[in-house]
Amino acid sequence: MGERNATLASRLARKLKQNGWKVTTAESCTGGMLTSTLTDISGSSEWFKQGWVTYSNESKMSELGVEKSKFEGDSVPGAVSKDVAAAMAEGALKRSGADLAISITGIAGPGGGTKYKPVGLAYVCAFWENHFLVRSTNSQGGDRSMNKQLFVSLALETALNVFETEKTGTHRLDFRSKINEDEEMPEQLTLKEATLSAFGRVPGMEDTWYGEVIWADGKPEGTVVEELRKKDDEDIWSEE
Repeated sequence: MGERNATLASRLARKLKQNGWKVTTAESCTGGMLTSTLTDISGSSEWFKQGWVTYSNESKMSELGVEKSKFEGDSVPGAVSKDVAAAMAEGALKRSGADLAISITGIAGPGGGTKYKPVGLAYVCAFWENHFLVRSTNSQGGDRSMNKQLFVSLALETALNVFETEKTGTHRLDFRSKINEDEEMPEQLTLKEATLSAFGRVPGMEDTWYGEVIWADGKPEGTVVEELRKKDDEDIWSEE
C-alpha cells in the first residue's frame, strides 16, 4: 500500500505542476501521513503549500473554522462525517491560499468505533475553487496502520479525480448530470464507473461518492456544508 500511495502522490504532483497549482492538507486520523507521503517527493516545495493535523474537535474549530454544531450527535453530522470533511477542506483552502485542499477524517482503530461509525470508516474531501468531491469508505475493520494507509490512498485518488476530463476518458462526478434528466449518460460508461476507473478500487473497501457541487453562477450560496445538506438520498451513489 505504501508503494501504491507513493505512485498516486507522484501522479498528483505531476498534475499540480502541469496546472501551476499548490495543494494543502487537513488531516485528523491519519496524523500527517498524507502530508508525509506528498512531501517525500523531491521538489515538493514547488507545489505543496502547508498542512494541518487537527486531531481534536477543538483544533478543527480553531485552526480550520469548522463549526461546533458539526460535531453534535453520534450518527451524522459528527467528527467523522461528510460535513466535517468538507468543512475541513474548505477551511484549509481559505486559510492557506492554495488551489486544492485535501482532507481526511475517520476512525483508524482499533478502538473508537460506534454502531453508527465503525472502525475503518473515513471521509475524504478534495476542494478547489467553489467545487468539491467528498468520498466515504469503510474498510470493515482492519488494523490501525493499514487503515491509515487506505485512507491516504482514498484521499489521493479523490484529489486526482479533480483533474480528470473527457479527454482522458474519465469524468468527475457531477451533480448536474444526475439532476438534469434530459442529459443521458453514454450507455457504455456510467459516471460511477468512469470515476472509479481512473485509478482502480482500493482492495476490500466499500465506498460512496457524494459528488461535485457546481453553483450556477460560479459562486457558493452559503457554505459547502449547507449545500451538502440540500442533497437528498437520490443524489448519492453507493457502490454495492
